[in-house]
Amino acid sequence: MEDSKLKGTGRFLLSIFIPSLYLIPLVTVYLLPKDFGFGHRPLVYFGLTCAAIGLGIWIWAMIVLGNRLAVFPGAKSLALNGIYKYFRHPIYVGITLTLFGMFLACGSTFGMVYLALIVLPLNWFRAKKEEQTLLKQFGKDYRNYRKKTLF
Repeated sequence: MEDSKLKGTGRFLLSIFIPSLYLIPLVTVYLLPKDFGFGHRPLVYFGLTCAAIGLGIWIWAMIVLGNRLAVFPGAKSLALNGIYKYFRHPIYVGITLTLFGMFLACGSTFGMVYLALIVLPLNWFRAKKEEQTLLKQFGKDYRNYRKKTLF
């Protein structure tokens, strides 16, 4: 079954459940006791800086994608400008950096473990699936783009 023809459970997982996996740790960390910066004030500032940079990357990537932004992989054209000149998956980079910074600032061991065990593998898996689709769709152009960019 092609990605564009996903129905039922597959569509639910991609459009609702998987994105909610980014929200769950934020709510949990908010509700748990906090040890800001793991007891080190400079880590709070470093974490907040990382989170702000990550959020900026995330938003910039979404703006550059514009109406090419979709839950399901596939696009009419490749995004080669803006942040996409440097990263193939800047939204995932931004999400990861934002969550890392927030969890560091809050001093959340739970958040750091969640990031390592859930978010990073999820982002890697999603990126690989997107790349398979884009390779099929754009072939040589996408291969050349991959050579010039980071994750």
